Amino acid sequence: MFVYRRRVQFYETDAQGVVHHSNYFKYFEEARGELFRHLGCPYSRLREGGFEVVLIYASCQFSKPIRYDEEFELGVGLVHIDRFSFSFDYRIVSLDILKARGSTKHCVLKDGRIVSIPSEVKTKLTEFFLGPCKR
Repeated sequence: MFVYRRRVQFYETDAQGVVHHSNYFKYFEEARGELFRHLGCPYSRLREGGFEVVLIYASCQFSKPIRYDEEFELGVGLVHIDRFSFSFDYRIVSLDILKARGSTKHCVLKDGRIVSIPSEVKTKLTEFFLGPCKR
């Protein structure tokens, strides 16, 4: 599992000081970006190669509120990868309390068309989450 740590900023909260629901999807995106950077495949490099990683599905189940200035960890796990798509699960935890769970599914485009996941990306995701023997 990849872990991304963050603190809630005031502008991310609503009038009650609770993180607005739309920001959870931004947190998922931030964590994915950091994951790809950690793997040595930042989105900027993929884009330079003409590839775009696009979102095709997203969901979030909210369990407990996250509040202004609260620190949390967002765990990212790879749950599916094939030739054309990959999916992640997310867990947001603060002080050992599960705050939310989510999932996303992605594909890769080049010139506006779905293409196979670049082999470097697929290899690095698979090895990071599953180990080199389970590809």
